[in-house]
Amino acid sequence: MDPMNEAAAGGREETSIAVVSVPAGEASLSARAAARNLAEWRHNKEKQQGHGPARTNEEDRDNLSAAPEEGADDTVAGGREARTDETSSIDDNEPRPVDSPSGWSDEDKSMFANLPRAVQERLAERERSRASELTEQRKALEADRAKLDEARQQYEATLPQLLASLQGQQANEFSDIKTPADIERLAREDQPRYAKWNLHQQQVAEVTRQILGAQARQASEQQQRFADFAKRQDDLFKEKVPQMADPAEVAKLQSGAMAVLKDHGFEEAELAASWHGQKDFSLRDHRVQLLIRDAILWREAKAKAKAAVAKPLPPVQRPGTSRPKGAAQEEVIQNLTKKLDASGSLKDAAALIKARRAAR
Repeated sequence: MDPMNEAAAGGREETSIAVVSVPAGEASLSARAAARNLAEWRHNKEKQQGHGPARTNEEDRDNLSAAPEEGADDTVAGGREARTDETSSIDDNEPRPVDSPSGWSDEDKSMFANLPRAVQERLAERERSRASELTEQRKALEADRAKLDEARQQYEATLPQLLASLQGQQANEFSDIKTPADIERLAREDQPRYAKWNLHQQQVAEVTRQILGAQARQASEQQQRFADFAKRQDDLFKEKVPQMADPAEVAKLQSGAMAVLKDHGFEEAELAASWHGQKDFSLRDHRVQLLIRDAILWREAKAKAKAAVAKPLPPVQRPGTSRPKGAAQEEVIQNLTKKLDASGSLKDAAALIKARRAAR
């Protein structure tokens, strides 16, 4: 209970607590020191007034023990009690560190971290602005390049028509000029007409040169697109068939594939051209249709082989007795089916399909 309330409860006259001034130049009293001064003041006051027994040293020590340790930061300016929660010591207004610009080397980032914050903010802002400008410039360049490509494609598409028009004009106006002798005669007898013919020839040659250049460029672009496509497809194939990372497995597959494809009527030259993107096969090609059909049959045979229940072995035949009709072919098919299950080879699948066809 507060001393002032104790005085009022006991019918005594209210007395004010003396305020102990702190000498100039000294720090403010801690909570422990203030509690000690308050205990001494109570002890002396009660002694002077003679009201009740004087406080014992044990009670003073209890008051002192209840006070926080000296040096604890439990008071704030204006007499308000400070929060003791550890999170209160964290300044929520502390600015976050400035991130170094992306793409900088470790050495540059280390130097950036040692710069004053104002300089860091300025550099980071300039880098962001520069990156934004570069992005906008790149987009503008890509848009301009797309427009140029479109215009070039449209122009190149009109070149064959232009060449045909020039050749038709030449056939009409210079139908009599067919041999080198005709050209020499024209140059000798009619200079103005020869100059017109010569200019016309230059136009035809220029348009022809542009057509050949466009064809060469388109062929180069097509080769690059196919190279990118081939690499992507090879990577996907290796991803789905991990054993293709082994060169021995690749050679084995290539050998088996060549055997199967040649058996279906493909020539080695056209297979090589197709592999390098120089020739395409249509799905309507009967050979491609045969390949698809064989692949379906192979999958069906493999599924049936896995789902089939083991059949009991036929009884042992005595010497001299005949075997049932088709027993030999059935045995061959069973052996090939087991071999296919063990190897999974296209060559074994082709042999199984051929044996099934023969058994029909």
